[in-house]
Amino acid sequence: MTRFDNKRFYYNGEMLFYHVPGEELKRFVARFKWGGMVSFKKFLRDNFTVEEYFDLLENQAPLKVLETKGYVSPKIAKILKMRGYPMTLEGMNQMIDDDIARRAA
Repeated sequence: MTRFDNKRFYYNGEMLFYHVPGEELKRFVARFKWGGMVSFKKFLRDNFTVEEYFDLLENQAPLKVLETKGYVSPKIAKILKMRGYPMTLEGMNQMIDDDIARRAA
């Protein structure tokens, strides 16, 4: 179980890669078109091992992988806070449900 090392991340302006020890090529981690890389990397380092993340990444999008452990992007967290919802996945889902119900009425 290898922890992520911040020095092994490589960013090319839009894509984030990670150089796994013992592997020749860098592995794709995520794409950041609109920002949020710093909080994504911190959550990744704090909550996942290298093996666990890349195993899950084979079947899910990067954001969905982090959401398995409760990640909420900074932009979503700001909206949740502004609208009075808890800054959690449950709060996000509740906000979506409330918006759908309000529009249906």
